[in-house]
Amino acid sequence: MQPIINYVDKGAGMAQAIRAAGHTIAIMDGVPMCSDPIAVQAIIDVFDPLVSAKSIKKKAIDAYAAALRNVIVNGTSPAEMAAWGLKVLQAERVQAGETTGTELIDAEAAVRGVTRTAMAAIVKGNSNGLTALETQISGNAGKHKDIIASMTDWHEVSAYDFSNGWPA
Repeated sequence: MQPIINYVDKGAGMAQAIRAAGHTIAIMDGVPMCSDPIAVQAIIDVFDPLVSAKSIKKKAIDAYAAALRNVIVNGTSPAEMAAWGLKVLQAERVQAGETTGTELIDAEAAVRGVTRTAMAAIVKGNSNGLTALETQISGNAGKHKDIIASMTDWHEVSAYDFSNGWPA
């Protein structure tokens, strides 16, 4: 027979911490059963549910933000994404009237059959749209994580709904 442990529900993170330590716990007919009662009780006693709940919720927010970013860049190759920073810089140079350091804009404009000024405007227009979406995603993720950071009860953190404010 296992010694009885003083089980206190401290959220999903506690079960994760018990498993991470190589132990198991299950509630059967209202009775906590575990692989090593002494070790599991020690984990339960020191487990901080607020820290765990905040970590879990912040990871969920980061995952949601990453999924939105992936939708935005879906179909964009890594090579194209890698070139965007330089293309935007060169587009800004063209818009400022510079004639050097604009090789990518000049080459793409020539292939496309448009002026370098038109190409710079196209690149900046695309960039501005993507930047606006990224700003919304990053700002909203940060706002939700700031709210979570200010919370003092793990139940409140666990119940917090971060679904509002994201770009559609």
